Amino acid sequence: MRGHDTSPMATGWTEMQKGYSHGGTQRGPMNHDGDTRATHRTKGTPRGGTPRETGPNSSHAHATHHEAHQGAERIVPVEPRGKAHRPRRHGGRATVIAIAAVVALAAGGAWMWHNRSVQVTLDGETYQTKNGSTLEQIIEQKGLSPKAGNLVSINGNVIKQGEGSAFSAKVNGSDLSQDQISSYHAKSGDSIQVSDGADKVEDSTTTSEDAEPKLTMKGDYGAVAYVSQWGKMGKKNVTTGKVSGETKETVTQEPQDVVITLHNVKPDNGKKLVALTFDDGPSTYTEQYLKILAQYNAKATFFNLGSQIREYPKLSKAIVDAGCQVASHTDKHQELPALDAESLQQEFTNTFKSIKDADGVDTTIFRPPYGEFKESTWLKSGGLVSASIIWNLDSEDWRRPGVDAIVSNCTTGVTSGDIILMHDGGGNRDQDVEALPKILQTLTDQGYTFVTMNELMASDSSIPSDIASGNATMPEGSVWPTQMEE
Repeated sequence: MRGHDTSPMATGWTEMQKGYSHGGTQRGPMNHDGDTRATHRTKGTPRGGTPRETGPNSSHAHATHHEAHQGAERIVPVEPRGKAHRPRRHGGRATVIAIAAVVALAAGGAWMWHNRSVQVTLDGETYQTKNGSTLEQIIEQKGLSPKAGNLVSINGNVIKQGEGSAFSAKVNGSDLSQDQISSYHAKSGDSIQVSDGADKVEDSTTTSEDAEPKLTMKGDYGAVAYVSQWGKMGKKNVTTGKVSGETKETVTQEPQDVVITLHNVKPDNGKKLVALTFDDGPSTYTEQYLKILAQYNAKATFFNLGSQIREYPKLSKAIVDAGCQVASHTDKHQELPALDAESLQQEFTNTFKSIKDADGVDTTIFRPPYGEFKESTWLKSGGLVSASIIWNLDSEDWRRPGVDAIVSNCTTGVTSGDIILMHDGGGNRDQDVEALPKILQTLTDQGYTFVTMNELMASDSSIPSDIASGNATMPEGSVWPTQMEE
């Protein structure tokens, strides 16, 4: 084995390497990664730039061989150029610990604040509860037992017990909705009241429908009953319960009801007027009546039957030609309240048509047989008639009580606006023919004027003019009711 090379070159290279191993500064070029580390130089070029000897017998080769056998002399990577060796710092760990302590302290404080107890008033008594407690928690903590409400129909009938809301609550004087109850959280100073649960109304469906008018009667008594207001449709919502099937109506647009006014005629300005009327004609007595009336310059109204008009059309026309009035006494003198709607309306339409055909006159006023025309009969009339005329004084001639009795019945207690009942057909009317001149003379002497029904109604300004014309019809767009006002 060759001995150690002690040449200056070999010794200098070794010392330089030892210097690296002890943290000496290497000023070599930067490598491609930017680190200023020791690198191999061009072969045979020492630090100073002078080429070294190469070959197996060179001093460099001996130095390298010597280093390979010196286990204590290890080559250590060189620190980056320009960076001085700094001792390790231990202050960062203390900072982290301090921050963690502050965070933990803050979190603990927040937890304690959130879970603090607050004082509330529960049903008038002071009570401590956890901040943010729900009403359900407070009820459970206090052992309260409010009674649950029921499931009820849209009309308020109980469907199932205990299926309404669990309880009701009021906070600081205000009632809470179910949504507010669910979202409530207690805070200091709240005043809470808990009571039994509210009922829950079943689910339902709603549709919009027409709201029909109803029939209303106005006034207690009167010889004249007339339509003072025609009906119009309104709107309503009809709600149907999904569980019960019950229905409920809510009017959204009020309908206009039909109003029938009962009235005794009162001529304006104190006029002394009376209306003389004859039923059941025309008959073989009609012409006699017309002659007597003409002698006293008096007018009368004949409530004729449709069947009689068709039998004596010329006599019916003679009444109109004489300046008197023809109106309906229905077609066949039936008891009207006993008829169904279709039969009742036929009684009117047949007679009105017969009057039009025979006399050329339109009319919608009538006298009901026996004076019977109830509220229910008005409903069934379908709006075909405008006024029902009965009487204030009844001659009771149908009893054949004698001429003087008939005269007395027609004149005693008479007042202005009265309507007097006599008969043309329906039996022997000889007593009426004899009594009529005496009736006319008596009342004429008292200052009364005999007028038709249309004229009598027109004398009273409280009666609408279309009704007073005797030919009022239901206006376009109006409807007739099928129910009475309750």
